[in-house]
Amino acid sequence: MRQKVSCNTTVSRNLLNEAKLLNIRLSEVFEEALCKAVALKQKERWLEQNSDAISKHNESINKHGTFSEMIGQLDG
Repeated sequence: MRQKVSCNTTVSRNLLNEAKLLNIRLSEVFEEALCKAVALKQKERWLEQNSDAISKHNESINKHGTFSEMIGQLDG
């Protein structure tokens, strides 16, 4: 079980009031949105850190084809 911690944040008063009227559980919404935001940033960082290797791999595929194509399992 993950340990939960409290954090302070600010939000529009009207939005908060509307959420309370709709019985929206703020901590669940916040955690889900934060998980998505973290995953997106991690993906962006990984793509940036690996962009050279990805480019080189794509160049190799364009020049030589895929492994399956090289051994004749797929038409090139």
